[in-house]
Amino acid sequence: MRRYHGHLPFISTLLAAAVHSQISFAQEGFLEEVIVTAEKRETTLQDTAIAVSAFTQGELDAGLITNNMDIQMSVPNMLMSKGFFTTANISIRGIGNNAVGSFTDAGTGVHFNGVYLNNARIFETEYFDTARVEVLRGPQGTLYGRNTTGGVINVISQKPTEEFGGDLQLQLGDYGHTKVKGALNIPITDNLWQRFSVFGLKRDGFVENIYDGEEIDDRSMWAIRSSTTLQMGENTDATLVINYFEEDSNRMRGAGTLCKKDNDGILGCLPGSLPNETTHGGAGITGQLIPLVGLITQTPYPEDDFANSINPADPRKANLDFTPQYEADETIVSLEINHDFGNMVLTSLTGYHESTLDARNDYDQTVASEPWPVTVTYPTGPDGFTTSDRATSNDRSYTTPEQWSQEFRLASNFDGDWNFLLGGFYLDYESTTAFYVYSAALELVGATLGTPEDQRVFHNDTAKYELTTSAIFGELYYDITDKLEMTLGLRYTDEEKEGQQRTIYLSFASDPNAEGGGYDLFKDDWQETTGKFNMNYHMNEDVMWFGTLARSYKSGGFNPISSDNDLLNPDLGGDPSLTSFDPEYINSIELGVKSRLFDNTLQANLTWFYYDYEGLQVAKIVNQTALNENIDTEVMGMEGEFIWAPTENWRLTANVAWLDSELGEYETFDPADPNQRGTTEGISSGGNFNTYVGAECPTGCSGIPVSVEGNSLPNAPEFSVNLQAAYSFNLNNGMTVDTMLMYYWQDEFYARIYNTVNDKLESWDVWNANAMLTSADDDWYAEVYVRNIKDDDNRTGQYLQDAAVGLYTNYQLMEPRTYGVTLGYRF
Repeated sequence: MRRYHGHLPFISTLLAAAVHSQISFAQEGFLEEVIVTAEKRETTLQDTAIAVSAFTQGELDAGLITNNMDIQMSVPNMLMSKGFFTTANISIRGIGNNAVGSFTDAGTGVHFNGVYLNNARIFETEYFDTARVEVLRGPQGTLYGRNTTGGVINVISQKPTEEFGGDLQLQLGDYGHTKVKGALNIPITDNLWQRFSVFGLKRDGFVENIYDGEEIDDRSMWAIRSSTTLQMGENTDATLVINYFEEDSNRMRGAGTLCKKDNDGILGCLPGSLPNETTHGGAGITGQLIPLVGLITQTPYPEDDFANSINPADPRKANLDFTPQYEADETIVSLEINHDFGNMVLTSLTGYHESTLDARNDYDQTVASEPWPVTVTYPTGPDGFTTSDRATSNDRSYTTPEQWSQEFRLASNFDGDWNFLLGGFYLDYESTTAFYVYSAALELVGATLGTPEDQRVFHNDTAKYELTTSAIFGELYYDITDKLEMTLGLRYTDEEKEGQQRTIYLSFASDPNAEGGGYDLFKDDWQETTGKFNMNYHMNEDVMWFGTLARSYKSGGFNPISSDNDLLNPDLGGDPSLTSFDPEYINSIELGVKSRLFDNTLQANLTWFYYDYEGLQVAKIVNQTALNENIDTEVMGMEGEFIWAPTENWRLTANVAWLDSELGEYETFDPADPNQRGTTEGISSGGNFNTYVGAECPTGCSGIPVSVEGNSLPNAPEFSVNLQAAYSFNLNNGMTVDTMLMYYWQDEFYARIYNTVNDKLESWDVWNANAMLTSADDDWYAEVYVRNIKDDDNRTGQYLQDAAVGLYTNYQLMEPRTYGVTLGYRF
């Protein structure tokens, strides 16, 4: 591990305190208890021996937390950014999903009302009519779904109640921001209750496209939810929740691009710095194929299609000849049935989930400046055809996952020292995932060479991915003494993955007209036992110490690669084993203390953890495919979460996180710097890939292997701090004014395992504030808010593109300063 001896006295001192949850406070400055279900049973937060943060809908609203992108700033050691393809990457304590492909799994399990969602769009919508959001940090290898090596996010919606009522909220802000949220609760009979809730958001884009002067990166989305609860006698209840979400926006996949131009036209972009230049068009696939057309037709074409292209320095401006389009929909159904036998409760949880994502973007992220001597008409996907006289292209990410899941749990509630929870879980999941590149160059080359029309495209296609997983799990609870408790948990998982993949790429890869459509079959299965051992000691009614040993895992899979790919051909220096990657395993130690001090006015929680990781999955893009590799890793960190409510008017919150991650011994080449010199010396471009020939590799290779030992994990800032101050004014007329000021600071971190200069994202901070006036009878309220007060363009994530487009870097930005007013009514 890294040497941070200077921090050890600080950590040792804080071990007398402890962990966080966003908590409301009662009269006279006393903190209230919060009930959570982190252990699949209702317990108070302070009696739950897990590092967990919990937020009610009121606390989410008060903290200006609208979605998972916001909540990361209020959860220690959590980082989230939109992925480049079809998902988002949620990283907790440095553990997320650094692999790429249909057969990969997220390290953080996302749940809705306890239902595990294998491929959710939950990061796109907003929290509405929410009872609670719980974020469990650390591996959860016993009770939760599958593959929770990083942690769990569980969004729990409001259940219907036996009283008529509801609420309605309207929010207006700059950038044409209009948001509506509402809920209506209807008691149909004494034992049948119904609740409807809605959400809608529409706003203008944050980015100006200088190509046509239009605004892009807007949002237009809505959702509706139906919740029904039936009380079947005194001992049985059932709750059915149906949630539908839809979005039709022109949101951008990335905010912009960065590149140090390679004037030799080999790499496209050079390592060493990231100015706002454009890639050299001669380096990518277009620059390699179009000269072939020129040679055949004896017609001159530009050496660099982007010789005079513009890449705006302003990150809120773009230069795109294809307007981004983002269409998504999602249906989630959960049915929970509970039957109380008196000293045991049987729970059945049935889940269904389906969604569709269709996202299209400008593939080269700029406008080619140099015209061709011909015009080309080519398809752009579902949008039809376009005609161009230069190098234009767009890509399309498409996925349609569908799943059924069933979980049964039997939990005891005996009066004695022993209790248990026993359960079974089954998941059946399948999806179709595709990534397309449509371009004038592929059409022109295909037409010139006589390639069939359906092959004048790049199409990485997982036609049918099927995942089946089943598990039995249980926990045994023993009260050793009145103060000392033990928990032993085990989970046995049987998992199988099967899918068909192909890559259509002119005549270079799979032939869709061959027998079987050119698909290759991939199939494997894994059986693993995971679990935990926990001891917790209640020193008194205000302080609890706990320690946990846990093991979890994430199954292996298959790289999105065709059998025709040269990377698998041993005659060309390839490795047939690259078709798959291995599972990853995590062994963890966690020590913590949860405390309420000073007459229940200060909550001070702290957790220290250590991870020993076997085979962490990470990816790099080579030859227009993802290669997922396994690297051993160590992670250590600390999380301190404090809430002080000295009076009924004040609430002060501080979250402090420290994270130290270190990759183990491993060598792998860096696609961005094949010769490890930051130059093009000895490198030749093959369009999709680069080849290095030199003293270290006389017969040619993809690059010089470089050691990543000792490097930090991607998306793992060393430090982060969240500070909040809230004050409530009580007016003479009975009204109240609640104010909040929040400051968040995040340390620098790296986007890739190589930890190069180009991989580093600088540290950043942000200020948010709001003030809310609430009526004396609490039936209406009005709020003003401002986010990102300093209007900083904070870079929150980035992604290196492959050699086919010249190795430019996409980056993500925090939203600019926004402000507005919220009006709400409760009845």
